[in-house]
Amino acid sequence: MSFFYDFAFLLVALFALGFTIFIHELGHFLAARQRGLIIKRFSIGFGPKIFGWEKNGVEYRISMFPFGGYVALPQLADMGRLEGEKEQEEEEENRMSAWDDIEDEDEDGEELDASKEKKPAKISYADKMIVSVMGAVFNILLAFVLSSILWFFGYERRDGELTTKIGYIADTVERWNPIVEQGETVVGPAKKAGILPGDEILAVDGSPVEDFMDIQSRIVTGKLKSAQDRRLTKLTLLRNGEQKVVEVFPEVFGNEEIRIIGIGPKETFFVKELQPDMPAIAAGLTQGDQLLSVDGIKIFSFYHLVDYLMKLDDGKEIALTVRKGGENGLEQTYNLLPVVKELEKGNPESKRKLIGFSPEFKSITTYPNPLVLIVSRVKDMYHTLTGLVNPQSDVKLRNMSGPVGIVNNLSIFASIGFKKLLWFVVFINVNLAILNLLPIPVLDGGHMAFATIEKIRGKPLPIAFLERSQILFIVLLFSFMLYVTFFDFQRLF
Repeated sequence: MSFFYDFAFLLVALFALGFTIFIHELGHFLAARQRGLIIKRFSIGFGPKIFGWEKNGVEYRISMFPFGGYVALPQLADMGRLEGEKEQEEEEENRMSAWDDIEDEDEDGEELDASKEKKPAKISYADKMIVSVMGAVFNILLAFVLSSILWFFGYERRDGELTTKIGYIADTVERWNPIVEQGETVVGPAKKAGILPGDEILAVDGSPVEDFMDIQSRIVTGKLKSAQDRRLTKLTLLRNGEQKVVEVFPEVFGNEEIRIIGIGPKETFFVKELQPDMPAIAAGLTQGDQLLSVDGIKIFSFYHLVDYLMKLDDGKEIALTVRKGGENGLEQTYNLLPVVKELEKGNPESKRKLIGFSPEFKSITTYPNPLVLIVSRVKDMYHTLTGLVNPQSDVKLRNMSGPVGIVNNLSIFASIGFKKLLWFVVFINVNLAILNLLPIPVLDGGHMAFATIEKIRGKPLPIAFLERSQILFIVLLFSFMLYVTFFDFQRLF
């Protein structure tokens, strides 16, 4: 049964990605039709045709490689070559050959007139710009529609995602050592910098933060380094009503070398399930109790409690204060003795001190303004792209996701819930819109850049230059896709 559920979520993910690509290409298609341009083909995917049909002189089809899609427009030779494939290129070459023949014919000859009929009418600079940009515009419009659905109905988020308060400070973190290609345990950067549970983060590297997801994103894409060439993150903290700036020196985690400082968010959590024959149920804890403090020390997160128990002397009791039945209940304190359990049989290092319950985290229904949600996604993409091109950042091409990684993430969000899936589709549409507007020849922004250069020059760019740049960037694009897909599979398996 699990296989069928996973397969169903995979189909939903593929549909969501395909629909996003379809909307993008639909923007180009409708703009081209409205501007009176000739349309030869509308394809979802690249490469050989899987199936398709023809209507009103336009071929509609699904192609083999789901790396995107294209609308073949003969009057936009650069777009046809960039987004098309071998067949489209051959059509362009044949047409260019026909144009060359025109020069050799008598101006008044019949053959010249026949050739002139084959040459598509020139289109304006405005036509090129509007048709090129409408793919991204349609992605933003789809993101706005989906954001509006989330705004109207709301969707649940853990309160730890929404806070800017720290609830957990890791004593140690795993630092990746690229020489031996494995991790080594070191003191947590936040711990070393003197950051405490309950501190509120106001800004990262001088930029105000919205929530804990924003905090993590800015740390991961950080670009600061110290005078000694060490990775650096500057946190503006609020502690006991006073602001202070703390310098933290991040470590990199895992073989993708992502910056971490060893912090987690402040979270409200409750007793979800009690395990039989364990101290919690024996002491009198019940499902729904909210954990408040241990031995008089306020608990800011579940991991904060786990760390406290691990540091506890063997055989020592704890005084656990809870709010009975949840946030509106009365406070009550229980004395209990944690027990030591081996979580993995035969592995002494997996021993943990436990009191015998699993946590349930507080969720809050949020109604995000569509514009605010889209702007937040634009900021995330900006941090990623600027980190990618900044040599001081640890963001690399291999940290990006290709179609395999995107589909995997979509299937995960689909399994969590429909609203979470919508949230991630908003994220993908904003990312796709921004990426396509980059001034790279393979992308829509490249078409716009070429059109603008031609407008400034007052004449078309040399065909040889266009062809070489197109071939170069098509090769680079597919090389990039294969590169990130390799790491997508590595993450999966």
